[in-house]
Amino acid sequence: MAEVEQLSEELTTLKRVVQTSLHRGQLAKGVHEVCKAIESKQAKFVVLADDCTEETYKKLIVALAKQFQIPVWRVEKGALLGEWIGISKFLTKTKKIKSRKCSSVAIKDFAIEVSENEKLFVENKIKGL
Repeated sequence: MAEVEQLSEELTTLKRVVQTSLHRGQLAKGVHEVCKAIESKQAKFVVLADDCTEETYKKLIVALAKQFQIPVWRVEKGALLGEWIGISKFLTKTKKIKSRKCSSVAIKDFAIEVSENEKLFVENKIKGL
């Protein structure tokens, strides 16, 4: 039970970091922007969806991140990332019309809205990756 709560807390914190970074222009999304952020060493960490069907895509992101020593945080579903960055379409807040996936995002910097506790939590998590 505690494991489920911890996973939920991780996803909630990650969602907040991704969304605030998006609104502050500190988020790279998609293969081109993520690779560019990694190569220019602007990315603090990368979030990669495990359900990405393109294996070469995943290998490219992981290899580049490893080469430039940038941690990769894996999430289970790309649809979750798609919702977080606003590319899924909703009729209401709870009724989804179309689910669109996003396979990777790179966090360039933490937004000012992210609390110190959230920042420390994420930094400790990515140290362990």
